[in-house]
Amino acid sequence: MGFFGSSERISREEFKRALFKLRAKGFSNLEVDEIENTFRGDLEESGESAGISKEELKKGLRYLKEHKGNHHLSSEEIEKLEEILRHYL
Repeated sequence: MGFFGSSERISREEFKRALFKLRAKGFSNLEVDEIENTFRGDLEESGESAGISKEELKKGLRYLKEHKGNHHLSSEEIEKLEEILRHYL
């Protein structure tokens, strides 16, 4: 659905590229680890459900926004994360 080359899911490779971009924007290793942990289950699924779907992305971002005490990401960083990940959907 959508644009040329876009898919319904963010693949493991696309997720790695997104994390690389976040590191370039100043995200720490700890912050990147926390992002990876948030989406790990979605990325480790196999077959057609492998990757991060739009719904899984929404759930992960909602978790990060609603549980700020459980990670080190600021609201601005969560917004950057959302912007970069949505690029791959």
